Amino acid sequence: MKHTTEIHEPRAESLQNQATRNGLSRNADLVPLKAIPSATNGIAMDRLVGKPHLFGRMKTIREGLLIEPISVITLQPEGRITGYGHQNEGSWTPYTYGPVGGDKAFAFITALNNWIPSSTWTQSMGDIPIGYFCDEPELIYSAQRLCLIPQTPLPSQTVVVYLVATCLRFYERTVPVLLGQMLAEGIEPHRIKVVVNGCSTDSNSTVDGVDYAFSTHDAWEWSALYEAPLRWNFDFCFLIHDTSVIFPGFRRSVEAVNGHVAWDHLPASPMARCLLGLYSHPFLLRCNDWLKGLDHIDKKDGVIAEVAGELLLRARSVLVIGDPEYNSGARAAEFRETLDYFNTNSPRVRRVFPSVKLHKFLHTGPGSPNNL
Repeated sequence: MKHTTEIHEPRAESLQNQATRNGLSRNADLVPLKAIPSATNGIAMDRLVGKPHLFGRMKTIREGLLIEPISVITLQPEGRITGYGHQNEGSWTPYTYGPVGGDKAFAFITALNNWIPSSTWTQSMGDIPIGYFCDEPELIYSAQRLCLIPQTPLPSQTVVVYLVATCLRFYERTVPVLLGQMLAEGIEPHRIKVVVNGCSTDSNSTVDGVDYAFSTHDAWEWSALYEAPLRWNFDFCFLIHDTSVIFPGFRRSVEAVNGHVAWDHLPASPMARCLLGLYSHPFLLRCNDWLKGLDHIDKKDGVIAEVAGELLLRARSVLVIGDPEYNSGARAAEFRETLDYFNTNSPRVRRVFPSVKLHKFLHTGPGSPNNL
């Protein structure tokens, strides 16, 4: 087993952190969102029709916008909809009654009545068309808007790493099993980063090509998110608990996300349950002081902060990871059976994250959350 040790020092900026322009979409580089862009009248229909787009709900959160994807959809020139089927979006037609003409606006028509629109689309946020359900007020801070994001992949140069959160007491038991699953998924050792929290000193090690960060920061999985941008260089990291199991298709599900926007965060479920998901390097650096302040938080308070979505709400651009088997639509985490998974006489409940083919095992009421 090859083993090397390095000193702990901050790493260089990621590709995302080099971009400085303000805006929602990105082209060759990834552009950080510094503020919620304004919606302007008119849609570039020639850039929309005939090209696949990610259809989603756009919601305002504390610091920015959250997109909950519904499906990948294509508007065909003759008014048909392909790649998606729902009675609300039976077809589309130019819309001529809004602030711009029918060459710059459209409406989705319900499949139940070929006259009745389900939503009207007259505005854009950058190159992203914005729509409104017809029973919602057309307000800038409406509780829910609709959007169509060009369905482009992550840039080929994007560096995605997989961040395993573990602790000094249990990592030697839990991490080897998870590493075997990750290697079987084709994840190269140099893309796997393990943070071991609750250590007496800070140090870095590399074991069989896998980087380990031993940290004095002691805040459960929060420690991994605190240490990652200080220790390593990447564009995105996907947080995984060491009490998780991944299944075939995990890596493809994670790396097939929409890359049109410089996302801060791409959670594995709509409210970022268990903190699972992708995080950009610039976003974690921006939150680093807050994450540092969580050092020695107890398990109860750490879970409360997670369930409340505190990190999610600090993001400026959020896209929930969609399930490829549901045409990239978002799916909530699901509770399954209770079992003694780790043979420790401590029951856990299986929580399934279907969009990324991952199962997480959570302590139940009778269990001890501080033990395995």
